[in-house]
Amino acid sequence: MTQQARHERLAVELEAMRALKKASNILDFECTGEPPDRYSITLHGKGISRDTSPRADVELVERHKIDLRLPYSYPRRPPDIRWITPIFHPNISFSGFINLKDVGLPWDQDLGLDVVCERLWDVARSQFMDLDKATNYAAKNWFEDELTLQLPVDHRVLRDRSAPQGGNVIRYQRRGDQRLSLPAARDAAEVFFIGEDTPTPTLPIRTGPLRRHSLGNDDVLYIGDD
Repeated sequence: MTQQARHERLAVELEAMRALKKASNILDFECTGEPPDRYSITLHGKGISRDTSPRADVELVERHKIDLRLPYSYPRRPPDIRWITPIFHPNISFSGFINLKDVGLPWDQDLGLDVVCERLWDVARSQFMDLDKATNYAAKNWFEDELTLQLPVDHRVLRDRSAPQGGNVIRYQRRGDQRLSLPAARDAAEVFFIGEDTPTPTLPIRTGPLRRHSLGNDDVLYIGDD
């Protein structure tokens, strides 16, 4: 990727992050670089934490700080991500480093930072964890033995300002990906899955690449090629 192409991608990521911030009461961020290649992300919501002391108690926290850096080879290489505030999670090391593959989001150049942030929020509130890929075995053992804690500890979706009432969760599967890691929904009706095999309904005729048609109380938004 040329330097110009990388700069354009970083500019696109900044706009996506700004849009995400507008859609969320949970996320805030600061960034550095021109265009930005480092983000300091704050998530205002419940999570589980424990100090590094072996006798420390597990406790709920209300704020998470995450350092996200985009390496020079981004987007060929994934972001470097480290949790700055203490967090107790099977897939986050004691030093706070997190591998996206370990939290069900194998890196793909088409993934945007807004999608990464959605998964980080799912990790923060213990909506997502993979005990088979644990890097923090103390957390793994604790969650395996814990039977009373209701997960996730925070039921809000990250885009809570724009989410329909009831908090619908939308996930997608990339073409050719045989595994889909979906967090357990509180109600099966809250998950709407769009996959490669999802049938395409008959839609009204459109006149451009992006056009909204009003159909009574429903809207259809076309996104794609003519």
